Amino acid sequence: MGDLYVIRHAQASFGRDDYDQLSELGFRQAGLIETYFQKAGVRFDAVYCGSLKRQVATAEPLRSCLKADVPTEITISEAFNEYDSTAVIQTQFPHLVREDPALEQDLPRLQTDQKALQRLLERALARWLASAEPLEGLETWEGFNRRVREGVIRILTESGPGKTVALVTSGGPLSAILKMALSLSDQETVQLSWQVRNASVSTFKYNRNRLTLSSFNNVAHLEISGEPGLVTYR
Repeated sequence: MGDLYVIRHAQASFGRDDYDQLSELGFRQAGLIETYFQKAGVRFDAVYCGSLKRQVATAEPLRSCLKADVPTEITISEAFNEYDSTAVIQTQFPHLVREDPALEQDLPRLQTDQKALQRLLERALARWLASAEPLEGLETWEGFNRRVREGVIRILTESGPGKTVALVTSGGPLSAILKMALSLSDQETVQLSWQVRNASVSTFKYNRNRLTLSSFNNVAHLEISGEPGLVTYR
């Protein structure tokens, strides 16, 4: 069987003008991922990532972990991009405020208050999951999961049996991959995504017919530094 290592991107720049870039701490986390694989002797046949800047910057150091006889290129695919959380909130916000007017005070704080963001996004996601019809500028939940699933199948087909592959993505796509492997419900999938830590490593075994979870959300490479602040969720 082959091994698929799925890595959530390191910490992005919450509260900055451009969220989609690694923070200073995020670059440290990305470097520790590389060090972990180097010391563990893990060498990849291929490295994939989404096209978001935070995903690409996390994947870049993994070039050094590619096997000597394979190209040092990283394959970038939009299939592994995160769902558009801003669009999810914007399309659902009018309905949410009608249901709970107190939520209106959270909107101005979305870029600075992580608790306000999670509170509003959780409710917006619940409505998004329940919506079968596509909204302008927003893919459906089913479409998001299909996009990720097709991307994973493409990776495993291109890589072939017995390979070791890395994929750098985000919490949402990782939860969609867990949904594939564990047959999770939609609600379980979303709830699990909130637990995914920055720069975490989850591993799967795969063959032509099956994707099996081996480990989930491992951040031992951050914890052994002795700096609790290196373990982050947002």
